[in-house]
Amino acid sequence: MYNIRRKLIIITVFLFVSAIVWPKISLFHKAAPTLAFENGQQTQSNGISTVFSEGGEKFVAHRGYSNYAPENSIPAFELAGKIGFWGIETDIAETTDGHFVCMHDETLDRTTTGEGTVTDYSLDDLNQFTIDFGNNLKTSENLKIPTLEEYLSICKQYECVPVVEIKSIRGYDTLLNKIIESGLESRCIITGEIGDITEIRSRNSVIPVMTIGYTPASYTDNLTNIAQISDNRGILYNYPQVHQEEINILHQQNIYCGVWSIDETATAQEYINYGADFIVTNEIPARLNHMINEHE
Repeated sequence: MYNIRRKLIIITVFLFVSAIVWPKISLFHKAAPTLAFENGQQTQSNGISTVFSEGGEKFVAHRGYSNYAPENSIPAFELAGKIGFWGIETDIAETTDGHFVCMHDETLDRTTTGEGTVTDYSLDDLNQFTIDFGNNLKTSENLKIPTLEEYLSICKQYECVPVVEIKSIRGYDTLLNKIIESGLESRCIITGEIGDITEIRSRNSVIPVMTIGYTPASYTDNLTNIAQISDNRGILYNYPQVHQEEINILHQQNIYCGVWSIDETATAQEYINYGADFIVTNEIPARLNHMINEHE
């Protein structure tokens, strides 16, 4: 009787411990789901591979297909998707009421009927203005400044990678939530100043982040900053700053290297041969191997 009771006790203890430990073991081996953000804290970790693991040549349309439609406009984004660009680049600024709009300049004056600083307006205020500058403007009348949501929707529709450059924002959590809600978190790149991309990295480890290098500065000027970020990081260079040797050095340090803006096919091919991770362009190179529909 004693032995039976002892065995029963052991079995009971084993089942009790298994009930506690086994679910944790099972969950540990599952990829955690993508969730939102609260109080600036990341609440997901899924180990998704980045867009750079995709094969093929990678051309990114600069502010949309801006040589054929007004920059950072819905027609420019749609043309980039129809032509077959791997990615579509845009710039974002935050309105006074917490929305994000696609606008390169700090002010409205150059590209719209409005005046003054973009971030001094609410979204409703900005909707009073129209885009009045850019290529083939006459074919697209009454264009409004696109929102981030509209841009992401077009990227998703055409399966293009959003390359989002932060110009002036406060709501880093809100930005990330909108990207997550769009379903594009695992196919997105965020660029900007080191302070902005550090804020993004502190909240999210899935999206690659990149600082921006400008000519005539040395290519090494950005390395100290990007070293603050341990992984999934890169530098988007004005292309004359880097060549084969520099790109090799960056890759040896697990630093991605994009280049901008290359509009000549021969130069684009040169940087493909160097191993640049993607090429930002205003022009025709994207059509080399990425044409979706010749009649679009």
